[in-house]
Amino acid sequence: MADATSDLDTFEKRLEYARKRQSLSQVAAAKSLRVARMTYSDWEKGKRSPTLETVVKISHSLDIDKHWLAFGIGVSDDSVRSERQLEETCE
Repeated sequence: MADATSDLDTFEKRLEYARKRQSLSQVAAAKSLRVARMTYSDWEKGKRSPTLETVVKISHSLDIDKHWLAFGIGVSDDSVRSERQLEETCE
């Protein structure tokens, strides 16, 4: 059986996956990022691309690894959340 994330070869597919993983609508995701819903929708459709700075904001908002989201490298699962919790505990 293939990994559920193995077909996430583009930014827009990873963005949609990350949003749905958090059970958010496009409207809610856009609102949390303070962008227009159409802008967010265009990112998921591949019509527009966010800046790398915005990708970092998206990754924090959707609790996903920024490298995975932007480039498809690194981890895509809840280990990111665990890693962040560990970092916060150690601070």
